[in-house]
Formats: sequence, structure tokens, C-alpha cells
Amino acid sequence: MVATLWMYAKGSNVLKLQQLLNKNNAMPKLVEDGDFGRNTYNAVTIFQRINGLNDDGIVGPKTWRKLGGLDPVISSPSSSSAGSSGSVGGSNSTTTGSNGTVAETNEGFCFPFPRLPGQSWLNGGRQFGAPRDRGARRHAGCDLIFPEGTLIYAVADGVRVHDQWPFYSGTSAVSIRHGNILVRYGEIANGSYIGGAIVTKGQVIAKVGRLDSGRSMLHLEIYTNAASSAELSIRGERGGPYRRRADLTNPAPYLDVWKNILPNP
Repeated sequence: MVATLWMYAKGSNVLKLQQLLNKNNAMPKLVEDGDFGRNTYNAVTIFQRINGLNDDGIVGPKTWRKLGGLDPVISSPSSSSAGSSGSVGGSNSTTTGSNGTVAETNEGFCFPFPRLPGQSWLNGGRQFGAPRDRGARRHAGCDLIFPEGTLIYAVADGVRVHDQWPFYSGTSAVSIRHGNILVRYGEIANGSYIGGAIVTKGQVIAKVGRLDSGRSMLHLEIYTNAASSAELSIRGERGGPYRRRADLTNPAPYLDVWKNILPNP
């Protein structure tokens, strides 16, 4: 399996990446420490742009080959003792699941608000899998009910994958890669995203939006293949009952961990 790297990765493959970037005259010269931080990310995106690649900061086979190195090979990811959250999205997606597990998000993550909502995300229409459109599809996330304009915080250090775009019923969404998972922050206020291309844990990134119905909430979706930049929403039967990518997973187990780690307002 070819090693695919992105920001916040660590280890020998990152060290090799930094060495190859320096050989390709990365500016400024990188510290070869095996830590995929901001400087390495910037060097990767600049290199990709110069070489006609998609400048997404993800180091896959095309970037490795352009760098002039053999594709590093990694072993299959080991399973966590806590078990992996099963993916439940569309059955025909071409994405491949990662080893994003709840156990991996116990450290370095936090809840997206400095207090818990008054209504649980585990029941009613707020819960993952609740029926939508008279049963034609299922709810692809968990809804955290807060007043319009409430500040939303990044759940971890991360890199924006999809910029803010129109999402649902007069609101917007933004997608951010946090380690091995990708989080879609949905139903945020239009034009409210201020997180930038790179975010840090507990940073204010946006505000809760108001639906055309008058309701307000953060709609949170989680995907386990953070390396993929494929579209998250998939129309029709290809998207399965959730009308989403195949690596969609239930956010509830993650939120149940993060609720014990609140950001400082």
C-alpha cells in the first residue's frame, strides 16, 4: 500500500518527504524532523502547484513520483483496541476507508462548542440515521442545537479541504481534515467561516446558521477517509440511504468522547 501523507502526519515517511523536498529546493529549507507541520504543508503545496499537480497538500503517488522518490510502502493499518466506527455511506463510492477510529480522536480533539446543547444528538430527528424526506433517505450527521450566531470551534488541528459553499435550506458548509477523519461542519451561517486554510484545535471557525424554517443548529458529519477529496454528497441510489460517500460514519461515538473536552471561549 502506497503511503499517503497529509498535514499532522509523523514518522519516517514524512522524513523522506522532507528530504526529497529539500533536494527539490524547497524554500525555505525544511527541518528534517519527520513532522508534517505548517512549513512542510506549504512546501508541498508550492511544489505541487509548480509541477502542475492538484495543490491540496496531500502527498500521494503522483506527488511522490514528481519528487523523484520511489513510492514509500506502508503496512496495513493496525486495528484499534476500541474498534473502528463502521462506514455506512454509498455502496458504489471509490474511496478507501482509513484507520480513523474513535480511539484516535480521544487525544487532540475537543467538542465544537464550549458548552453542551440542551437537546441530545442521540435521539429524535437530531440523531444520525433519522428518516428524512418521508423515509426516502437518512440523516447523514448529528445535529447540535444552538441559537443562530453561536460560535463554532474547530474540533482539532486541521486543513480545510472544501471551502464554504451553499449547503442546505439557506445555510452553508465547510469541510476540514482533522488527522485521519474529515469533518463537514454543516448549516453554518453564510459568509461566517473565518478559519482560513489551516485551523487549530479550539479555534473559532464559523457561526451557527439559520435554516429557512427558522431552526438553527450545527449539522456535523464525519468521514473516515481523510485522504480523499472526492465529493461528500452523492445523489440517487449510488449514494446509498444517506446520499453520501461510502466512508460516512456515525458522529455520535466521537461526540460522546469530545463532550468531555470543551474548548475555552
